[in-house]
Amino acid sequence: MTSVRFIRAGERFIGFEAKGHTGYAPAGQDIVCAGVSTLVQTAVLGLQELVGLEPEIEQQQKQGLFKCRIPNIVDERKREQADLILNMMYLGLQQIAQEYRKYVQVSLKEVQKDEL
Repeated sequence: MTSVRFIRAGERFIGFEAKGHTGYAPAGQDIVCAGVSTLVQTAVLGLQELVGLEPEIEQQQKQGLFKCRIPNIVDERKREQADLILNMMYLGLQQIAQEYRKYVQVSLKEVQKDEL
């Protein structure tokens, strides 16, 4: 199973952690994994190319781990854009998790701003 935990401080998403393998089908044929991976990679690309951020990334492919944390942003416009991108990813993954409950789980962790 792949679990994706989103991290939110107040009203804004500040990152996510995806871990595990869906196990829906063999590697190279797993459409559920492909959907999750596409949303993850597209969100990171959007943060980098559209918003102009360099998120903190940790990746361990064998373990199926991908962590992304957006840096503290002073610019309110960039903050809004980053939140919109992560919100879209969250909605897309919730849709996948609804259809493939045995293979994908999405959760949300609320943190206080002083925990950042």
